[in-house]
Amino acid sequence: MNNIKKYLAYDKSVRAMGIDATEIVQEIRDTHNLSNLATAALGRVMIVSAMIASTLKNQEDRLTVQVKGDGPLGNIVVCANAKLELKGYIDSPEVELPLNSEGKLDVSKGIGLGNLTVIKDIGLKEPYIGTCELLSGEIGDDFAYYFNVSEQTPSVVSVGVLIGKDGKVEKAGGYIIQPLPDCEDSIIDKLESINMKLPSMTELMKKGRNIDDILQNATGDKKIETVYENSTAIKCDCSLKRIENTIIALGKEEALKIAKENGILELSCNFCNKKYRFNVEEVEKLFSK
Repeated sequence: MNNIKKYLAYDKSVRAMGIDATEIVQEIRDTHNLSNLATAALGRVMIVSAMIASTLKNQEDRLTVQVKGDGPLGNIVVCANAKLELKGYIDSPEVELPLNSEGKLDVSKGIGLGNLTVIKDIGLKEPYIGTCELLSGEIGDDFAYYFNVSEQTPSVVSVGVLIGKDGKVEKAGGYIIQPLPDCEDSIIDKLESINMKLPSMTELMKKGRNIDDILQNATGDKKIETVYENSTAIKCDCSLKRIENTIIALGKEEALKIAKENGILELSCNFCNKKYRFNVEEVEKLFSK
């Protein structure tokens, strides 16, 4: 179960959320046949995206997170909705790099320099778009910087993906801690001090800590209160109609040219890899409509 939970701490002056996303990260790895490095990078973005999606208020609300770096992994895109249904892809799923100086997957080098963009479609005339430069490419630091710069919300963000020697995702999860406007400075200082000393998210999960325990330790509040719990899932909403619209946008001449040269026109969904095939007659019929 990919549980996501929300909490209030210090007499409701601090909010926090955490997620065990081991299953969905394994699923996205299997769907895209990801390398270890690509699994860690896309998995981290999906983990934070799921937590942000849990803050959407209306069922029709949508979230898109884009990480555009100049590293060999290319761009990362994750989409989510208020039902906590997620989908995502990475440009170069096969890329692998040597481990970094700490013996860990070098996600920072894989992503490189660029921008992080968060788009929230919450039913207004125009979607909310927040963006910032990538601070490190490690994702956790980058999202903490995003919250501070684009949403003016100081935040602690910890996220991690642990992959075993057999290639399976052993642990994946993360948490976000944010002081509310009435939070005392002394509590903010305490939160910063605690999280500077805490082991990584994957180390905490590897020790058998559940999300409740981890957030109790990360906040330093033994009376932390659980106020929300839900589960996440990988779900793509691609459809034949959307693919047909893509072909129409391609244009009749180009679509027929491809279909005739290859005997078939094949398109794949970036998010779930489902393939849609059209022969020459089907392409002609599509435009005749």
